[in-house]
Amino acid sequence: MNSVPDILKIHPLMLVAAIGFWGWQSGQWLAAAVAAPLLCASFYTSLHWQQSTATLCRVADFCGVFALLLGVYFYVVHGNPQAIILFFLWLPMLFLPLALTHAYSPAERMDASVLFWSLRRDPLARPATFDPWFPYYAVWIFSASAANNRSEWFDIGLVALVGLPLVRLRPLSYRVGAWAVAFSLAAGVGAALHFGMHKTQLWLQEAVPEWLSADGSRTDPYRAATDIGHIGKLKDSDTIVLRVFPAGGTKPPALLHRASYNTYSGNAWLARSAPFANVSGAGDLWPLDKVSGTAASTRVAIHDYTVRPNPVLSLPSGAMAVEALKAINMQRNALGAVQIVREPGFFSYTVAYGGTYALEGPPTADDTRVPNKEREAFEALAVEMGLRQLKPDDAALAVKQYFALGYRYSTYQKDAPLVGSAIVDFLHRSKSGHCEYFATATALLLRAGGIPARYATGFGVLEKNDLENGYLVRTRHTHAWVRAYVNGAWIDIDTTPPMWSEVEADAGGGWAKSWSKVTDLWSWARFRASQAWANSDERKLLIGGLIVVLPFALWLAWRLLRSRTSKNIELKQMLTNDGRTGADSEFYRIEQQLAQAGLRRQPHETARAWLARLERDAHFDTGPLQEIVALHNRYRFDPAGLPVALRAQLRERVQRWLVTQTATQKS
Repeated sequence: MNSVPDILKIHPLMLVAAIGFWGWQSGQWLAAAVAAPLLCASFYTSLHWQQSTATLCRVADFCGVFALLLGVYFYVVHGNPQAIILFFLWLPMLFLPLALTHAYSPAERMDASVLFWSLRRDPLARPATFDPWFPYYAVWIFSASAANNRSEWFDIGLVALVGLPLVRLRPLSYRVGAWAVAFSLAAGVGAALHFGMHKTQLWLQEAVPEWLSADGSRTDPYRAATDIGHIGKLKDSDTIVLRVFPAGGTKPPALLHRASYNTYSGNAWLARSAPFANVSGAGDLWPLDKVSGTAASTRVAIHDYTVRPNPVLSLPSGAMAVEALKAINMQRNALGAVQIVREPGFFSYTVAYGGTYALEGPPTADDTRVPNKEREAFEALAVEMGLRQLKPDDAALAVKQYFALGYRYSTYQKDAPLVGSAIVDFLHRSKSGHCEYFATATALLLRAGGIPARYATGFGVLEKNDLENGYLVRTRHTHAWVRAYVNGAWIDIDTTPPMWSEVEADAGGGWAKSWSKVTDLWSWARFRASQAWANSDERKLLIGGLIVVLPFALWLAWRLLRSRTSKNIELKQMLTNDGRTGADSEFYRIEQQLAQAGLRRQPHETARAWLARLERDAHFDTGPLQEIVALHNRYRFDPAGLPVALRAQLRERVQRWLVTQTATQKS
């Protein structure tokens, strides 16, 4: 049968190496340990069953449906891009049933219609077949790269697995040294392209995070890039990033803090001299203050979602402890940022808090420094307001009242000549801007008045959700304010006009609001699904998985047994004399096997015409069959019949051809 040349065949050890590489990179050693021996044993065992193309199509359809369902689950629970990574990581295991069904059939090639529905609806005049082992070998390697473990050992393993089949394909006319140099250059170019693609991916994640992940809430605790000086209109999305549920029907905290910064430089805020230190936790309890969390007067449950590992928590002022949080580790810095070590996806925690004071480290020189470009303007205003002559709490109140008069909130900035830097222009000329302008100007003015101040970022908790009896926090609720050191404690000062949330909510048109309802419903469904999965017992999940997989395994076993039984019955019927001379000819076994390979004999064709067509169109070697056909025709049509010796010869030659062909297929 149009067999694959030996040089193009996958060696079993190559397949074992690819599967082992996948298990190593993905950490799924158990799955690799199951798949490798099952697949490779098919090369050595004589236990095989004839499988029709229709059976392979059914198995492929099952694998496709299962892959679709698993892809939906990955997206619901993990979101993109993690769902895409997980899907490709498990791709070879998703189609393992199809690979096993083909591996334990005598056919060497697979009909393309098994994988392509279009070929089932509109079949080709001559079936298109291919050897699936090389594609499957490549899928294992490709899926191993989805684990994204960047190391020199990954590169070495990848080059070895890609180079091994190329070594077998190397033309003997090429010198080994020249070939090795060419291959090394290709590997080097590939590594450079991989490095460039990695850098491009990082740039895309920073430039368009919402397009990649539908999550614009990522927080960098070391640097906060602002849109100060940006010309045009700003608009954040309605994507839901947090769900907040205050305990006992109490009011939620007005602000949820993520990170603070102490150095303003080039329209960006930086966290200088603020290293992270580990927080000692006991079980799911992580104390943030020396005072026990049980002393807190209020608790709030927060449900978060992250597309990247190690997220920063959203905490109210006065947070004393984080409860019911599943994390590998927790760290915090002196500026109040709390970061955890965990995988991407949904996660929940409860915060015990009390009072209005932020639990941050004492002020440093960085908390009083005003940049050179802004110092003159802000110090002059501080002198004009007499801030240094006031008590700290009175000075803070004076600053808050100053920005409440004559300043307005706006997400649009006109293209006009600046008076000094962008923030000085806001202070003296435009007096219009978004929260980043107000927070930055407030921090610098307080510093000029002798009060330590930090730029704080997080969210405003503003939107009540009656459906869930809680509060929704969206990307457009991202907010910036100031934490000032007043009377020995850090307090929140928010000078942004209160109507900022209304301006943000009204920024979208009617179509945007309608679409927001659809995305909210989908977000709620994903959240509920993730909660159900997180709260499910692992034993129940395993039983549920078996309920889904076991019927398919039983059906496949029944199909294999039925296939073998039906083939035996069909063969017996074929070899039983039905009244026609020669109807029991063993040649029909050859005809049957070739039909399974897509080389079916047409009803109108004689045996010799059929062989001539196979040799002409399929490039099939029919030499060994010519004498068999001659004996068959004589046995079938000669009135004198076939002598006993020649009859035995026909039987022997057919058996020898079948054995040889089966061995060729699996070698």
